[in-house]
Amino acid sequence: MGTANLATALGLNFGRSIDPTNNIYVDQQGLSQYYNLGLNITLFNWFSLKRSVESNQFGYEAQIVNIDKIKNDVTLNVAAAYLSALLAKQQVSLAKTKIQLTGQQLANTRALVNAGSLPELNAAELEVQFATDTAAIITAQETYDIDNLQLKAILNLDAAAPFDLDTPPIETIPVEPIASLQPDIVYSIAIGTFPQQKMNDLRISSAERYVDYSKGRMYPTLQAYGTLTDNFFNDLRQINQTFPVVATNAYAVNGVIQYPVFSPEPNTTYSSQSIFKSFRGYGNQMSNNFGQQVGLQLNVPIFNGNTARINYKKAQLNVATAKLTKDNDLLTLKQGVYQAYYNAVASLQKFESNKKAVVVAEKSFDLATKRYNIGMLNTIDYLTNQNNLFTARINVLIAQYDFVFRIKVLEYYKGLGIKL
Repeated sequence: MGTANLATALGLNFGRSIDPTNNIYVDQQGLSQYYNLGLNITLFNWFSLKRSVESNQFGYEAQIVNIDKIKNDVTLNVAAAYLSALLAKQQVSLAKTKIQLTGQQLANTRALVNAGSLPELNAAELEVQFATDTAAIITAQETYDIDNLQLKAILNLDAAAPFDLDTPPIETIPVEPIASLQPDIVYSIAIGTFPQQKMNDLRISSAERYVDYSKGRMYPTLQAYGTLTDNFFNDLRQINQTFPVVATNAYAVNGVIQYPVFSPEPNTTYSSQSIFKSFRGYGNQMSNNFGQQVGLQLNVPIFNGNTARINYKKAQLNVATAKLTKDNDLLTLKQGVYQAYYNAVASLQKFESNKKAVVVAEKSFDLATKRYNIGMLNTIDYLTNQNNLFTARINVLIAQYDFVFRIKVLEYYKGLGIKL
């Protein structure tokens, strides 16, 4: 594992500073630039970097599995919302059937009342029932519209978009035999296939590798390094020098003036130059100042505020937390499987019982209708039988849809997916 970095900087120097090309203090304005290319390679660090990579890899895989878990949860929510909307639609159909039956009976009774065969009270009682059935249709339609809206929300569809349910008969939805969905078998399969458990195992592995990484950070690290450097510096002033020849005092020998002595005196002046002109000689300086360095570096942690040891202890606690999370999720999974199974058994028993109730209610209503038509049964008793039949049909639908959903939950735990 290694790192490589390239750095460069360009700046203006003012006042007293170090000329980077010769490390001498100068008092001048200058333009400087430097380059630094550094390479660092870890030779040995007690495998801490390797464990860090492994920890991150396990963490990444756990997140991938978590996506599968979210997909499964969304699928289960869609199935529940779909079945709920189907049930609501069936209830709307039943309510419409009931009001048609009430309307037909009201028309027949009104004809008999007009003929004088039945009292007005019979027609009035049926009109009350017709109004009640009308309200029941409105309530059932409202429930269906809300369930339909919730289903569109789960599917991330626009609430205003046209949407209608495909309504296959509930009997055509495939379900596994409940005998093949025994809770102990489903639970043992779910442990190996359920995304939540896979995710927990990966997170434990990630936390354990991070413990090894944190432990390695407490020991010395051996590294090899290499550096390439280069720099440039130039004055922003133009130097102008002249050397005029000036006569000095003449020499005298024995009181006699000899030839005068002439000597050059330097005369230096400065003038500003543009930044672009200051780059003259850039290539030569870069070539002359190019430097290289290679070496070995041993880093020994002596005291760092106990940070490394605290991180190591925290990593160990994270492992314990991940294991506790797994145990808790296993308990939740087991409870969910057994609860789904017992709910499915209860729903099946309710369904079978309600089917018998429908048969009895239909027979009772048929007899009540015959007696009412010949005037041997009052309207209240007739409506009671009619409502009992309607309630029995609603109950059998509720039990049937609930049973299908409970079976789908067990299939979900078994890893069979959701098939509707």
